[in-house]
Amino acid sequence: MVLQLTRPDTTRDLDLDTDTHGTGSVDPDRAASLIERFRGAVARTFGRADVDVIGQQRGLPPFVMRDVLAAEPMRAFLPERFGGFGDSLAPGQAVMEEAAYHSLALGLTMGISGGLFVQPVAKYADRAVAERILPQLAGRGSLGGLMITEPGYGTDALSMQTAWRREGEHYRVRGTKHWAGLSGWADYWLVMARPGKDGGDLGNGIDMFVCDQSDPEQQIELVERYPSLGLYGIPYGRNRVDVRVPLTHRLEGDRGGLRMMMDLLHRSRSSFAGNAVGFIHRMVDEAVAHCTERVVSGRQLLDYDQVRARIARLQGQWACASALSLWSSEHAGLSVDLSREAQSASSVKAVASDYLQESAQSLLQLVGAKGYALNHIAGRAVVDSRPFQIFEGSNDVLYAQVGAKLADQMRRAGTSNLREQLARDETTAAGADLAGAQLEINIDERPAQRRLVEIGAIATRVFTLTTVHTMGRRGFDQDHVSLAVAALREDVGALASRLHRSLAPEVSTGPIPSGAWRELMAPATGFAAARAATA
Repeated sequence: MVLQLTRPDTTRDLDLDTDTHGTGSVDPDRAASLIERFRGAVARTFGRADVDVIGQQRGLPPFVMRDVLAAEPMRAFLPERFGGFGDSLAPGQAVMEEAAYHSLALGLTMGISGGLFVQPVAKYADRAVAERILPQLAGRGSLGGLMITEPGYGTDALSMQTAWRREGEHYRVRGTKHWAGLSGWADYWLVMARPGKDGGDLGNGIDMFVCDQSDPEQQIELVERYPSLGLYGIPYGRNRVDVRVPLTHRLEGDRGGLRMMMDLLHRSRSSFAGNAVGFIHRMVDEAVAHCTERVVSGRQLLDYDQVRARIARLQGQWACASALSLWSSEHAGLSVDLSREAQSASSVKAVASDYLQESAQSLLQLVGAKGYALNHIAGRAVVDSRPFQIFEGSNDVLYAQVGAKLADQMRRAGTSNLREQLARDETTAAGADLAGAQLEINIDERPAQRRLVEIGAIATRVFTLTTVHTMGRRGFDQDHVSLAVAALREDVGALASRLHRSLAPEVSTGPIPSGAWRELMAPATGFAAARAATA
């Protein structure tokens, strides 16, 4: 087992000069300089602050955002034509990794502003609008965000009620949005809305509009700030949208708004691995440090077999996140249309976020009671990482969608064998070989939804096995590759065992009486009789 991770030189770990799969290319020296500058800024900023105190406060202190944004991290997300390095996802992944090691909230802030605003604006906005706005984020410390979710319309986002209409030379956009990261902070917003029709009905399309908070007609009002359970560094809330934006502020995609939205979301989901690499790395370092220092019954905690097994799985999860980050950097560049790449994007997002949460739970288990406190990184890590399994598509939903797609492919291919189907696809073939006989499962022609969730979860782990295999062939540390394979095979085995079992009983419709178990106590205790006498 590898016992220690050293802080990696991200600029050497990621190939920043690749042009594989249409990702574009960047100047590796200039990109490396940006990442190094950002790394130094984050280390200095969090080095001068009491991180445990910051972690208990709502919103990151102004000096943190000032000093971090002074390093111009948004250039990592901007394409070269706008003065950045973000044609590939590699520089953005590196920025999120460096930020998330110190603060998952900061890493998410980079992802929100860079992945959910900068990149779609650079790709789809009117050129003049992009040239006016993007420099504000690249070099002047501005932030951008995305508004999709509405009260009552979370997973069912396509039924959103925010509507737009054309009024002369402007679009009028009205509605309510909530749980948008950076609510009340962002200088610019992308707002999703449906076309309004006469009579009050809404069309089925989706469009996105750029709102500049410095323009009174485009300002979005924060009407309620939410007391979020975690991620204190990022403000969330309910927002009232009633804006008038110029016609040039509507994003224009070649294939319509829905395809544009899916391209945006799939690229963002593919970027989850960046935060996962940095965050899990921190969990490993904290776990190793604690278990080295802590002595129980005269032995280092690290000497106990169960503890070593838990840390080994943590290290394997870090390697898995690294492999997913490498895959995304080479396959999800800005020039690629990801609107139809749901399987791979969902796989990256779901596995990375599951491992985010599990790594935090493992650290808390190892640290024990003192970790269950707001001023300890273990406790904060648990609540900070949990939302990643929910936003941008609940993992249960994503697994069900991946499973449904796979089941449909199996029906069309005329096979019921899961291993056979996964071996056919280049994104899962190597992983299917590594998973081996565990995948020898026959799938029903029309599986129940809960089965689709399990099938999808297996498929995402097999996809990740393939990325780990690729990373290992390129020379990644073989000890960590072995730990990653072991962790993924363990997951596949556990999930496969569920598919071999009968479906659990359906939900009971009967009432749950208070204290029903007490009626079954032996008469000698006198408890049941006493209860009957007072009933």
